[in-house]
Amino acid sequence: MKDSEIKKKVNTTLNAVDTIQEVKVSPFLKDRILNNLNVENEETERVWAWFTPKFQIATLVVVVLLNIYAYKVLISEEYNSTVEEFVDTYDFGDEAYTSIFN
Repeated sequence: MKDSEIKKKVNTTLNAVDTIQEVKVSPFLKDRILNNLNVENEETERVWAWFTPKFQIATLVVVVLLNIYAYKVLISEEYNSTVEEFVDTYDFGDEAYTSIFN
C-alpha cells in the first residue's frame, strides 16, 4: 500500500469515532446489579444462619466438657488396666518388629 492510502484509512478510522453515539443506561442499573449480587450472598449466608452466637457458645461448652471427660477417662487407672489387659490378651507386648523405616 501507498502512504496516501494508509493515511486515508487511518483518517477514516479516526473519523468513525465521531459517529459513535452515547449509550443510554438506566440510572438504576448499578443498583439492580448490586442487589442481585447481594441476593446471592444472602443465600449462602442462610446456610449458616442457624449457627448463631448462642449455638456457637453451646457447642464450645459441649466440646470442652467432652474433652475434659475424655482426658479424665484417659488418665484413670481403670482405663490403663484395660489397655494393659488388651495388650496382654492380643500379645502386643515388647516384641522387636522389623520395619523398612528402621
